[in-house]
Amino acid sequence: MKIETGVIAAAGSGTRMLPVTLGYPKELMPIINKPAIQLIVEEFIEAGIKKIIIVTGENSAPLHRQYDLSNLPPRGKYKSLDEFVDKMSGVEIVFEPQSGPYGNGTPLLVARPHIPLGAGFIYAYGDDIIKSKTSFAKQLIETHNRTGALVAGTQEVAWEDVVRYGIVEFKEGMEMKDVVEKPAREDAKSNMAMFGRFLLGTDVIQVLSEIPLGKANELWLTDAVREYIRRGGRVVAQPVTDGEWLTIGDPVNYLKTLFAYAMDDAEIRAALKREYEKTK
Repeated sequence: MKIETGVIAAAGSGTRMLPVTLGYPKELMPIINKPAIQLIVEEFIEAGIKKIIIVTGENSAPLHRQYDLSNLPPRGKYKSLDEFVDKMSGVEIVFEPQSGPYGNGTPLLVARPHIPLGAGFIYAYGDDIIKSKTSFAKQLIETHNRTGALVAGTQEVAWEDVVRYGIVEFKEGMEMKDVVEKPAREDAKSNMAMFGRFLLGTDVIQVLSEIPLGKANELWLTDAVREYIRRGGRVVAQPVTDGEWLTIGDPVNYLKTLFAYAMDDAEIRAALKREYEKTK
């Protein structure tokens, strides 16, 4: 299954980052000199994605401006801007406003008209960043090509944190037997959590359109994956093998993400080290 479509959920209200998210989506929070969502877009492009559907919320205007390349300064004036334009030249960006029930499954119902029936696609939560040497979307595609199964990004979490995530139960190897959204600690079958990267097919969107709302009256992708497996579908877990899963959904994790990218830049790392030395 050739994967050339990506979907990014960018409709969250960003309440844990208020008041800054009153003015623009958390997906535009800067990671050094790039908005967070651009890191996902580049991850997709490196994996061969040609079309990206961004499902937006109420603060969508800044996202539209971010990807409006029609009125930019002439080339040669800003190197970083030229690099941005070059990366975006081979990809189509489509915006769709979110409608329907609250939940992380709803953006896929919104994006459905842009995904050919029977096609595979990559789905990303807009506040989850995967910092890895190899594009994580590419890793998902390679795992799908090897196994023939759908693929969910996973990472171990502390046992006390299983109540915050969709937690996987395994059949054999990395094939998933079940997944439960926010289980009680004593009910969790592992401490392996799904995070915001998936390689899915349109049959999962069909399941989403059929299942009832889940916890907190939300439409959960976890519930659709669980039902897909129950109906005989195969899903395998893909851990981050050469990097880490980061998130920008709250101040502490946002700062952790900033720090990880800052330490990866030699010039910034050296400058921070000098500042740190002054405090000793």
